[in-house]
Amino acid sequence: MTTLSTLFSPITFAGISARHRVVMAPMTRARSSQPGDIPNALNAQYYAQRASAALIVTEATQISPQGKGYSFTPGIHSEAQVHGWQGVTEAVHAEGGRIFLQLW
Repeated sequence: MTTLSTLFSPITFAGISARHRVVMAPMTRARSSQPGDIPNALNAQYYAQRASAALIVTEATQISPQGKGYSFTPGIHSEAQVHGWQGVTEAVHAEGGRIFLQLW
């Protein structure tokens, strides 16, 4: 198998199957709704548009109010934030993608 054919071959890791081995690295987008650092429809659209990657790693997501490093970055420590991320996850899954949340 060549390097290129390996890149585009299926893989299973941690029980998760992927169509190929291209991963979208995390990048801070700073698009969450304020107040509350809540992922919104724009976040869902952004990640869903990139669902052709075998795996998306989200931008760093704060696990507590004290963990916030930048304005407009998403959190995962409130009910509203969890609900926002559910919308993002559903949008990515609807496009056939996989998504992991990067905790900050």
